[in-house]
Amino acid sequence: MKSKLIKVNDYYYLRESYKTGIGGAVCERTLGTTNSQGELGKLSKKNCDEIFGVTDVEKLAEEDCSIHHPYHPVHDQTTRATFIRGFNKAMELNKDKVFTEENMLKAYEKGASFGTTKLGNTHYFDELIQSLQQPTEIEVEIVTEEFESYNENLDIIKKPILDSEGCLILKKI
Repeated sequence: MKSKLIKVNDYYYLRESYKTGIGGAVCERTLGTTNSQGELGKLSKKNCDEIFGVTDVEKLAEEDCSIHHPYHPVHDQTTRATFIRGFNKAMELNKDKVFTEENMLKAYEKGASFGTTKLGNTHYFDELIQSLQQPTEIEVEIVTEEFESYNENLDIIKKPILDSEGCLILKKI
C-alpha cells in the first residue's frame, strides 16, 4: 500500500490519497501517526526517523563504544554518555551555521565570475539548492502480508505487518 510519510517538526503522519466518485475526486485519509492511532495503526518514530535519515546518536555511541571499550562496561557507559553529550553540543553549536539561498547565490555567482563567462541564468542554481533541501514528504509503502479471505470470491487481502511494539512497518519506495 503506497502512501506519503509527512514530517512536521518531530512528528510524523502517514497520508494516503485515492480517487473516488464519478468525477475522480481525490480524497485523503490519515493511516497512522507517531503520537496516536490512525486508521491502520500507530507509527514507530524510530522507523520514520530512519526513512528521513535522522541521525540516531544512541546507535552511533553504541558502535563507538563497542570498538573502543569492548571488555570494560564502566568505560563503555562513560564513553557513551560523553559521546552523546559531545554530539548534541556540536549540533547545538552548528544549528545557526546555515546559509540562506541568497548567501549561496552570491557565492555561486562569485565563483562563476572567475570562469571564462559570467553566469546570466541562475535556473540551474535554483534547481541545485532545491535538491539540497531536506524533504518533508517521502513516498513509502506499508509492509504487508497477503492472505486469502473466506468469502465466496476468495479475494486476496493485504494485512499490515506490525513491529514488536505494535507499530506499522514502513519502507521507502
